[in-house]
Formats: sequence, structure tokens, C-alpha cells
Amino acid sequence: MREEYDPDRHGSYGAWLRSKGLQVRAGGWTHATHDQAREYVGKDGRRVKDVTDQLGNRVVQHGRDQQSVHIKSPETVHAVIQRSPQKKEVGDVG
Repeated sequence: MREEYDPDRHGSYGAWLRSKGLQVRAGGWTHATHDQAREYVGKDGRRVKDVTDQLGNRVVQHGRDQQSVHIKSPETVHAVIQRSPQKKEVGDVG
């Protein structure tokens, strides 16, 4: 039996979902929220696992005992914030 959500009876929608024990993500999973894993056979015939994480870092595992890690450099953001002219106080000269 499917029970419909009623705000007067159940309160907030989030509380209603939590009481049902459901794990719901509104928009579904995207590539930005999931690690991207690829597997292929390398030039030497060994299995290679290549994982790109959420931040863009790559971990390439060669066989069972070797891995390469490629860290993506963080981007630097520069911002200039203009100050507004200070208001003159009553009694200031100038």
C-alpha cells in the first residue's frame, strides 16, 4: 500500500522520508558526485585501473602493487573588492 504525503499529517517532507528509512537524492548521481573508474589492459598486458575522483585527481593502479597518483593543482581565485567611500561623521571636517 502506497501512502501519499500529507503535510498536515506528516510534518515536513524530509522528516516524512526519514521516518520511512528511504535514502533519496533529489537529482540523482552525476559525474561530479561519483568517482569515475575505468579498467583496461595496459601495453605490458597487465590490468590497469584508472580512477578519477570528485576533485579531478587521478589514481592509476598498475597490477597489484604499483600505482601512480596525479594530483590536480587547486585553482587560485583572485578577487578585488572595492571599498565604498567612508561616510563622514557629523562634526568631521574635510
